[in-house]
Amino acid sequence: MEQEMSVYVSALQDSLKNKYEALQKILVVTQRQQQAVSGEELELDAFEEAVEEKEVLLQRIQELDDGFQSIYTKIGDALHQQKQQYKPQILEMQNMLRTMTDLGVKIQALEQKNKNRFDGLVAKKRQEIRNFQANNRTANTYNQHMANQHQQWQTYFMDKKQ
Repeated sequence: MEQEMSVYVSALQDSLKNKYEALQKILVVTQRQQQAVSGEELELDAFEEAVEEKEVLLQRIQELDDGFQSIYTKIGDALHQQKQQYKPQILEMQNMLRTMTDLGVKIQALEQKNKNRFDGLVAKKRQEIRNFQANNRTANTYNQHMANQHQQWQTYFMDKKQ
């Protein structure tokens, strides 16, 4: 049971390390996403690519969380009873959790900035579309009005004598 417990604790540590690496990748992808929305125009391809990458990474994190929870459910009570024996590993995992929490806060802050910038770009595009539609309606109204101004007799104003 002792060796089995060590294997489970190592698996918990590995799971946390993998989650940390995935969170770091998410931070990098979120920074790329920030670059896609930072200009005057949205770089839609880069933005969509970043969203897809983040979906894969988030799915990976969910799998790691599920695995961690599964293992911890198995050994949690025994780990608490033997916490002195596994104190270095427990402290390392606690530090990793703190680090991941800090990283998560950074990601959330950057995500909020990206969302606000994205919303601003979308609002700008909507206004451009409204302006285009208004200009289009004005031009159509003008053209119709000018077409209605033309009277049949005006085309025959020239002298018909030969």
